[in-house]
Amino acid sequence: MTRHRFGRVAVAFVCLVLLAGCAGVAPPTDRDDPTGNDVRVSVSSDADRAYVLTVGVAPANHTGFAVELANGTVREYPDVANVEALPDAVVSRTVSVRPFGDAVQTRTFRWDGPQGATVVFRDVPRNATVYYSVGYPRGDEPMRTVGLLTCGPAATMADVSIRVDAEGYISVGNHCLSD
Repeated sequence: MTRHRFGRVAVAFVCLVLLAGCAGVAPPTDRDDPTGNDVRVSVSSDADRAYVLTVGVAPANHTGFAVELANGTVREYPDVANVEALPDAVVSRTVSVRPFGDAVQTRTFRWDGPQGATVVFRDVPRNATVYYSVGYPRGDEPMRTVGLLTCGPAATMADVSIRVDAEGYISVGNHCLSD
């Protein structure tokens, strides 16, 4: 082998060795992990009144929604995919709305006056939705707000905050981590 030919073979060998690392099987990433991550939810109220705050995380294929009326009656609406599909007449008389089904996690807080808490939902599936509702159990139309938060398929939910201020105004926020 001539010196010139040996140099080409050596360079080709070095390139093959360097590229071999790129051709190997990549380790799994969070995107490949069906269980997802933990979601921290902080709730607080400065309001000097009773209220019910419900928060839940649910995958896209959850079974439906359950609503709790002010008198304590719970009604389930199976096969309802989103909160907008619940009957308006029912939602206005509701103090709590929560998803139910496989892999759904929920938590309801019932407070009378200023309080706060943090809950961590473990192993939340990717592209899950966080549903929340805030209701005042006394009054003709107790439901104050019901809504949802999502980060989309290219990100994971990390933190959610729900706050009722002293005047009763409700603010909601979330933080997503992109891949």
